[in-house]
Amino acid sequence: MELIQALKKFGFTQQESLMYVTLCKMGAMTGYEAAKVSGISRSNAYAALSSLVEKGGAIVSSEDSSKYIAIPREELILNLRRSCEATLEFLDQNLPEQEEEEAPYLTISGYGNTLDKMRNMILLAKGWVYLSVSSSTVKLLTPELKNCIERGLKVVILSDEDPHLPGIVFMHNEAPAENVRIIADTSEVIVGTLEVSKGQCLYSKNKHLVSLMRESLLNEIELIKIRGI
Repeated sequence: MELIQALKKFGFTQQESLMYVTLCKMGAMTGYEAAKVSGISRSNAYAALSSLVEKGGAIVSSEDSSKYIAIPREELILNLRRSCEATLEFLDQNLPEQEEEEAPYLTISGYGNTLDKMRNMILLAKGWVYLSVSSSTVKLLTPELKNCIERGLKVVILSDEDPHLPGIVFMHNEAPAENVRIIADTSEVIVGTLEVSKGQCLYSKNKHLVSLMRESLLNEIELIKIRGI
């Protein structure tokens, strides 16, 4: 079922997805054979196979016009990737910017949503990123942090364990494992907790909150320096 759900995310219907997976497993099949194997009605199987051909997921056999063949998985993935990239490029060029007079305070709920927001903040940073997070959270963000370093950004990490990432500034700091504080470019912040069961963070571009968070982190850095003397 995971395969079916994944294909549905790329525009295939439930039955089209089922037909594609069936053809991949069984090889060339007639609509009758595909219906029998998949357990759906013949009329639904024929309709799904016909639309799957239109969407480029299958072809009709040149040797037997009653049989359908799935396009190779490698080709399907390439086609889907091209389609996605074209769609994302269009959205990037045409989606309007959000106009805000006063940046709101937004609550990001859920482990996956919170982690995605943190990753996006880091990837979209243009000058520097300050993080006060646990070593376990640093590991989750390592690909994005490496991206920052490769782009020449300043990255400062306050954490309980040195991640040994060349190019970052590390400062040892003990804090509750789930606590998260990130500032990017003196323009946006995220603060809260990252827990699998109930991750929730406050995110904002509000200048007052960003300023308070920045001062808090800078004071914390100064205290770490003093303790290290």
